[in-house]
Amino acid sequence: MELPDVLGLPVPGARLRALRADDWPLDQALSQVPDVPRWTYFPADISEEVARERVSRSLALRADGRGGRFVVELAGAGVGAVGLVERVDGPYVHYAFLPAGRGRGLATLAVRAVAHWALVHGAHDVRAHTMLGNVASERVLERASFERSGVDVDPLGVTVERWTRTRRTDPTHQ
Repeated sequence: MELPDVLGLPVPGARLRALRADDWPLDQALSQVPDVPRWTYFPADISEEVARERVSRSLALRADGRGGRFVVELAGAGVGAVGLVERVDGPYVHYAFLPAGRGRGLATLAVRAVAHWALVHGAHDVRAHTMLGNVASERVLERASFERSGVDVDPLGVTVERWTRTRRTDPTHQ
């Protein structure tokens, strides 16, 4: 999967661009937002070194064609990240936003754009997981045309809701 460097968003001044090595401060900032580690697998309060390592792993994933992350920019500032990772059962989308990027529909638009890109480029479906009780993330996926597809317990013992968006549920594939 060769991800593009930039995906447009229908919001003036907003775009998705490929994560770069100098984006580690965004990872560090996301780790300091209390609900990001609470509702995701994002570690809490990471150091600069750990943030740099996380970004480096994401860049290696992209270079290997197994996925990657995009920075969600608004007026040139990074306000969140959306990733796509190829797993054995298909691509999965994940995302996290700073408070400055919330309440504007950016998460929904970014998830929708990444999922649509994957579907147009050959994926049969795109999946996501939310931890039970993460209502805000559930709303993002619902608005991005994902449907609930069951409940699982992940390898870490966390109960998650499964979500799927298929070509059939992709509004632009009608």
